[in-house]
Amino acid sequence: MPNKFQNFKDHFLALFLIFSLIITYHGIYRGLIVKADYATTSVEVGNAVPSFTVDPHEDPASTNTSPTNEGDNVTFKATATDNNGDQWKLLICKTNGVTGTSCSSGTWCSSSYVNSGSEASCSYLTQNSDSWSNDWYGFACDSQGCSSVSQGSGDSGSPFYTNHRPTFTAISDCGSANPNSSCLISASSTDSDGTISLYVCKTAGFSTSTPGCTGDTWCSVTGQSSNPSCTISNVPRPDGSYSYYPYIIDSYKLTASSALQGTEQTYDVNNVAPTIDASSIHLLDTDGSGYLTLLNENDWTPNFKVTFIVNDDNSCKTITNGDEITSAIINVRMSEITQAQCDESGEYNANNCYPAAYGSWNLVCAASSTVNSCDGNTDTDVGWACTFPLQYHADPTVTGTPKASYNWIAAAKATDDDSASSSLVDSTTYSNELDKFLAYDLATTTLAYGTVGPNQESSEKNTAVLATGNVGLDQNLSGTNMCTDYPTCSGDTIPVSQQHYNLTPGQGWSNGTALSTSTVEVELNCPKTTVTNNPASSTTYWILKIPTNQPTGTYTGQNTIEGKVDNENYGS
Repeated sequence: MPNKFQNFKDHFLALFLIFSLIITYHGIYRGLIVKADYATTSVEVGNAVPSFTVDPHEDPASTNTSPTNEGDNVTFKATATDNNGDQWKLLICKTNGVTGTSCSSGTWCSSSYVNSGSEASCSYLTQNSDSWSNDWYGFACDSQGCSSVSQGSGDSGSPFYTNHRPTFTAISDCGSANPNSSCLISASSTDSDGTISLYVCKTAGFSTSTPGCTGDTWCSVTGQSSNPSCTISNVPRPDGSYSYYPYIIDSYKLTASSALQGTEQTYDVNNVAPTIDASSIHLLDTDGSGYLTLLNENDWTPNFKVTFIVNDDNSCKTITNGDEITSAIINVRMSEITQAQCDESGEYNANNCYPAAYGSWNLVCAASSTVNSCDGNTDTDVGWACTFPLQYHADPTVTGTPKASYNWIAAAKATDDDSASSSLVDSTTYSNELDKFLAYDLATTTLAYGTVGPNQESSEKNTAVLATGNVGLDQNLSGTNMCTDYPTCSGDTIPVSQQHYNLTPGQGWSNGTALSTSTVEVELNCPKTTVTNNPASSTTYWILKIPTNQPTGTYTGQNTIEGKVDNENYGS
């Protein structure tokens, strides 16, 4: 193994030899002269036009199923590199040719210059003058030249498509229509690129994204080749003028630019007369059920009622939410007479005819939600109720009366806010009967025989029964003994049988019928009253004979006179 001294020795020797060589070299060449020559180089680097790395394309694609709407941009994009590192621009031409760095015949659009390898884009604002299909040719150009042409590929390649606005030159309507009919709205409109649709809105406002009216729609029709029309169905609707706003849109959601688009138009709904269904007319008693029943003798009985339902195709409300039906009348009569015989004031007859025209008849008619409510201007029906009185001698029609083959009926008529009236309609299903009303009165309530001696007859006295209801009368008669201490009758007495009665005057006591304490029906045959405030009456004639040996004194008693329906003649 070498020691440290040996290593040092070896290194020293090596350095010495190198140094000696340098000295020797310098000594040999120190007398030579060194000289260098130069060659100039040159080259011309030619221009390399850009080349597409991403072909030109529409973004988004403009296709025949998704064209670009007139007035919207078609945007073209591409990426290119330039081997010279020059900036480049995207040029979209209308024909396949460039001159220098410009389109030879028409330019769709040209981008600004961008760095090599960057994306360039440009846009073209579509015009009404564009064709439906528009070819395009793309070039990548630097400041000196352009690449070969590229038209892209697929849906995003050439051509692009321009959808044109539909024309809209006129709008027409029916002018006017009845409710529950229809009104045709027609547009003069065409479209060169597809189909068109018409929307008729109730208020101004339209959404193209849906598409449709932003508010309520009167009617619409879609997918028409030209001149679309739709029908406003005039369901029950108040009369008046109605606004509508027409909108035309094509199949690619492009609206017409016409001044008619969304402008207010109007059509009219005519007023029609109301009607009344005969089966809705009810003739009712004061308590709402059963026969018509008179209550007040020798007077009116109020609060009989007729209810009915009025139908109006203009609805039960006006266009301003007022009442469409403003008045109604009824005529009430016995069916023995015709409607035409009971519709004028002069035909009033308390026995059988009560026309609304008779001014003294206290008739009151008003709309009634209880009968049928009006639920707004799409509701055609509204209930009405009329209250009225009948006089005490109105003819009865129940079984067993002379007028039993007849009944009482009401005729109703309604008038709207435009003074159009329904016909006068007779009740059919719900007529009614007028019941018997037994009522009577006595013209006098005393039988004063005066002073009469024993075994003598008094002068003839009378009692008169008044018919204050709607029937003729017979009477039930009975009486008590006449006593000096009536009603105890423990003292002197004149027997009740001493009073005799006749139905005709001048017959005398011996030809009369003896009064009894038992009730006896007497055929009075008092006729039915037929003239108001002039009740019919019949008279009974009385004579008292004082028995022989009758003690003197003042005698009193009581006769009972009870009216009874004259079953044979009470309705005449």
